[in-house]
Amino acid sequence: MSKIEEKQNAIDFCTAFGKHLRKLRKSKNLSIEEIAYKAGIDAQNLRKYELGKQEMKISMLKRISLAFDMSPSELIDFEESDYCD
Repeated sequence: MSKIEEKQNAIDFCTAFGKHLRKLRKSKNLSIEEIAYKAGIDAQNLRKYELGKQEMKISMLKRISLAFDMSPSELIDFEESDYCD
């Protein structure tokens, strides 16, 4: 796989994960601000994650998963194909 393909795969995953994160948040009837507060992060950063505009560090994944009362592995356990256009 070329570097360009690797980068595109990472972008595609970030976009799919962001959509998954947004769907999960909405299914729990929580606002971005509520999850951000529970995770101890800035709401703007959470928006960037949901839009797939920013890659997430593992430490941030843990904080966000705890805000959802989930483990990090539970949070990333989704079908990427469900969120691809």
